[in-house]
Amino acid sequence: MPLRRAIVSLLVAALPLRAAELPELGEAARAGLTQAQEAQLGREIMRQVRANRDYLDDPELTEYLNDLGDRLAAVSPAPYRQFSFFAVRDPTINAFALPGGHIGVHTGLISAVRSESELAAVLAHEIAHVTQNHVARMLEAQKSASLASLVALAIAILAARTDSQVSQAAATVGSALTVQQQLDYSRDFEREADRVGLNILTQAGFAPQAMVSFFERLQAQSRVLETHAPAYLRTHPLTYQRIADLQNRVGELPYRQYPDSLEFRLIQAKVWAGEGEPGQALARLESRLAQDARDAASWYGLARAALRAGNLVRAAEAVRRLDGLGVNSPMIDILAMDLAVAQGQAEQAIARGRQALARHSTSRPLVYAYARGLLLGGRAAEALRLVEEQLRTWPEDARLYALKARAHGELGQRFDAHLAQAEASYRQGELAPAIEQLQLALSSGERDFHKLSIAEARLRALRALQQGESGPPRR
Repeated sequence: MPLRRAIVSLLVAALPLRAAELPELGEAARAGLTQAQEAQLGREIMRQVRANRDYLDDPELTEYLNDLGDRLAAVSPAPYRQFSFFAVRDPTINAFALPGGHIGVHTGLISAVRSESELAAVLAHEIAHVTQNHVARMLEAQKSASLASLVALAIAILAARTDSQVSQAAATVGSALTVQQQLDYSRDFEREADRVGLNILTQAGFAPQAMVSFFERLQAQSRVLETHAPAYLRTHPLTYQRIADLQNRVGELPYRQYPDSLEFRLIQAKVWAGEGEPGQALARLESRLAQDARDAASWYGLARAALRAGNLVRAAEAVRRLDGLGVNSPMIDILAMDLAVAQGQAEQAIARGRQALARHSTSRPLVYAYARGLLLGGRAAEALRLVEEQLRTWPEDARLYALKARAHGELGQRFDAHLAQAEASYRQGELAPAIEQLQLALSSGERDFHKLSIAEARLRALRALQQGESGPPRR
């Protein structure tokens, strides 16, 4: 079901839980949520979000959002805090912060912004909500609540960030927690997030006027649409005073222009290519291309839209035009590999991936695509060597472990496949599936004493985690 309906179902299920079912936060909750407790809440919620179909598990989009977000977080008032940025497939203009530094971004926001600085402005504002502990302070008001109740309240806040009607339903269900009073950020919180977010945006080198231009456009849209205000305004109350305050602050700063990065333009074009019906998306990209036949992002978006529509001829033509423009990006290489796979040319995809990886060795989405190409081409042993080499650089990468599991499986190595899949599940915060995979490994008939000892020790450790001793790494 869509994310907003799933959230309400989760809320209904979570509220009746008793303290015996999940540990109490105890005295610490009365003194305020610690970062460890907030992180635990975040993990609980993110498990639900990742399991929903509206969670957009796109490696390129995820990497871009995290690169942009990390750049902003590094100059925030709390650069030591960990953040995780993820995309939600939703056409509304919105973004939201969750406990533990998880920040969700709707594809509708990425589609609608007119510059990379505008997108950065929204992320900076959400980062400020986290660094100023606004989410934690809303949850902290429930001082005697169990962890189950706080998870339910946090899910209600997520519902509000997603859809106003869902937030009303959540409030109805959660009367015992006075959820409605906790759903929206207060005006004081918003003004503080504006001030801190603008400073983050400026310190990171983006155009500070982008925050004003984005909010002004949302406000104008709200006046035109009246009762159908943009989703972002329903959960981030925007007033004329806030706009005036921002205008005054920006007016005191030197004017700065920030050119959009190629990565932003390609990511936005990819989002456009995924919007609406395939044929409609293709027509929209064709129209954009007619305005500028040398725009690499439009050719990229057109190729993605054509692939989605099953028009391989048009997609191939677009990739050729991109290559002719001489644009150097791993996203274009991945696009060419996806096209080759769609054409049934696995060896061509592998060759393109090998050449691209020599140029872009730090691109994780490219590593994933190359490994998938090797597996599709029947080269599981090569894929396994690649993944194991990359895991030395990124030892907490769940996707690499999943690819490792697949390679072991194709090589007939059942024990190692289950072991790798257990590590992939663990790094996604899924302890129960990880434990199940370890149990399957131990029952696979493996006779190597050293391997069995490793699996047994790992099983004991994960069972201890499941009992609440600690939690998995963030990402």
